[in-house]
Amino acid sequence: MYLLLVDDDERLTRLLDHMLRQAGHTVDVAHDGRMAVALMQQGDYDLLVLDWMLPYEDGVALCERARASGFEGGILMLTARDALEDRLEGFAVGADDYLLKPFEPEELMARLEALGRRARRPLDGRRLQVGDWVLDCDERRVEHRGRAVELTQREFQLLELLMRRASHSVPRELIYERLWGRDQVVTDNALDATLRLLRRKLSRCATRQPIETLRGLGYRFTP
Repeated sequence: MYLLLVDDDERLTRLLDHMLRQAGHTVDVAHDGRMAVALMQQGDYDLLVLDWMLPYEDGVALCERARASGFEGGILMLTARDALEDRLEGFAVGADDYLLKPFEPEELMARLEALGRRARRPLDGRRLQVGDWVLDCDERRVEHRGRAVELTQREFQLLELLMRRASHSVPRELIYERLWGRDQVVTDNALDATLRLLRRKLSRCATRQPIETLRGLGYRFTP
């Protein structure tokens, strides 16, 4: 799944970001409401994880903004507020679930998996199709004209990132951040090797290589 994690506790977000990536999810992280709004306008998220108390714009306002814009994925609120009226306020603007702080990261993971299964977003929202290429985020399956392509987890994450931004350039810096995380030290060889293997596998199914190199800009998926 493709998630947006919004919390001003950087230590917590680093931990959750790592756990979610290890579980095979793609994660964007924001530490304040302003950054979250910018990412929400760009990303096609399956789930939002919103802390209640945030600088610039709080989680309730972000939740309301997301629903008003037509977002149909799941929304999980993180909060230290346990009063009934607070929970009702969040549900009233479109939250699907609550998790009280402090919490065990494993419980968050379990709630997100459950929320992903019952999210109001249609199944097709997690099924990307760009030209003849189809990527099913739930089944972690890639096909080209009905022919399956076997990918590793890292290759799948890279292809998903490129397909979600099809026809637009994706810089290497963004790929490093999304696939390995902000705090991970990764050499250029790691990305080059992943990209080379992914291209090789895609070329077995199509006569035209869909991943272009844009010198000085990054890469672009063009079917």
